[in-house]
Amino acid sequence: MKRLLLSIVAGLLILSSCNNSKQFKVKLNLENADNQTVILVKSLDGKKPIIIDTVVIADNKAVINVDYDEPQALYILAFKEKQDQMLLFPDNKDVTVKGDLDDFFHIEATGGDTQNAFNNYQKGLVPFLESFIPLDAAATEAYNNDDSLKYEEVNAQTLAIWDEYHNYQFDFIKNHPDSFLAHYILDDLKTDIELAQVIELAEILTGESVYRDNVNKFIENNMRVELGQPFIDFTLNTVDGKEINLAEIIKNNKVTMVDFWASWCGPCRHENPVVKAAYEKYHDKGFEIIGISVDRNEAAWLQAVEEDALPYIQVRDVEGDAANNYAVVYIPANFLYDQNGVMVAKGLRGEELEAKLAEILK
Repeated sequence: MKRLLLSIVAGLLILSSCNNSKQFKVKLNLENADNQTVILVKSLDGKKPIIIDTVVIADNKAVINVDYDEPQALYILAFKEKQDQMLLFPDNKDVTVKGDLDDFFHIEATGGDTQNAFNNYQKGLVPFLESFIPLDAAATEAYNNDDSLKYEEVNAQTLAIWDEYHNYQFDFIKNHPDSFLAHYILDDLKTDIELAQVIELAEILTGESVYRDNVNKFIENNMRVELGQPFIDFTLNTVDGKEINLAEIIKNNKVTMVDFWASWCGPCRHENPVVKAAYEKYHDKGFEIIGISVDRNEAAWLQAVEEDALPYIQVRDVEGDAANNYAVVYIPANFLYDQNGVMVAKGLRGEELEAKLAEILK
């Protein structure tokens, strides 16, 4: 009988272990958080973010259970009413989030080695973030008062802090080249610094991660749109549905500008009259423009083309392939090609465009 009981107990233990789902917990213990809605979202491989769970905090506490997943997955903890969010790298281990929701910069998320490393990294960012707050207020005040001298003074101070902020990030990357956190930081940083800096930092990275892959792809794409590089062809539809091929346009003109913009982009709409004036002045001398809208809303695009009375070729990048191929992150963005399809300039704004065209089309 004793042996039979032992066998039954052993069997139950085996069944119990088989039925245990592999999960980790995100435990929240936050002051001033009652009745706040919290959403946990998973982001991996650049795919569409997945909502894991939505909970309402009660008595300043909540727990979210999460199934094990790719250890390098990034999770976003979003506080709906506060419109704040924080990043988590649980590495399939429990994470405890503590602090005061009214003092968001000082909330800490601790857990496994990866999460703790990220928590310490973020602690180092706090002094910079706190420094930006009064400067942002001062810049807004100077702008509202039309005080250009004060605005420039504050802007210079802000840029100096940004340099220190970036240096802190650079140091972390250099000191942790094998950590996918360093890969993530560079992936997040890549569009805010010079391409040469991205390349320099990417060369010291070791190990594998989706973030390192993103950085390498970014470098590859941007190297294709450097001065002296050939154009990247595309075929898109005009406002009247006609297909336009970039290669055909380039070979039939002395200079062609590929100009990315959108109806909702204020700086783009401000620049459109400048581009239009350059077109009207130099079109007869062999200058052509293809305006590529990244608008999702076709009606808004067509209305903007009509309102701005744009006389040059207009197409819409519905799938975003052209923008991706040209590594466009911010708009307006433009690229100038000669008749051989070689890039001779990019990012021209205002008088720069006029000056470059005058130089080429003498």
